[in-house]
Amino acid sequence: MHLIINWEDFLHHHWQKRPVLLKQSISDFVNPISPEELETLVIKKALECQLIQRNHGKCQLGYQAFNGYGSLGQRNWSLRVEALHHWHRAAEEFLSLFRVFPDWVKEELTVFFSVPGGGIGPQTKPSDVLVIQGMGRSRWRVGDRLSSTAFDCG
Repeated sequence: MHLIINWEDFLHHHWQKRPVLLKQSISDFVNPISPEELETLVIKKALECQLIQRNHGKCQLGYQAFNGYGSLGQRNWSLRVEALHHWHRAAEEFLSLFRVFPDWVKEELTVFFSVPGGGIGPQTKPSDVLVIQGMGRSRWRVGDRLSSTAFDCG
């Protein structure tokens, strides 16, 4: 697995300037963690996580004890787990793909597991975020929305 990105072009035209969607930019992509592994790891290690639920078209972030996917239903939620690379070797190896950036830029690997109707919520902070989708399908909206840069829930 390796990145298929023209780093010179990316850093010159996009990084810290404007959002971009790069499709299929990792060759031979393999998810670093399966949904089942993520569920088990969060429960066994009591990892801090957040639940993002979609209600009436709006994403709401909640902090609550996570007892597994079973109680959450089949639609309209996502689980967010930060700094997974500290707890999972394959996640740590995946983060090494981004060695082009200095270590201070690669703060952490945050993983989301979403069911249909779930999403990551709008990303409107003026920070640099790389979003990599592994399995499944999503509708991505990247760019200006009401004068702010946003990745849409979804």
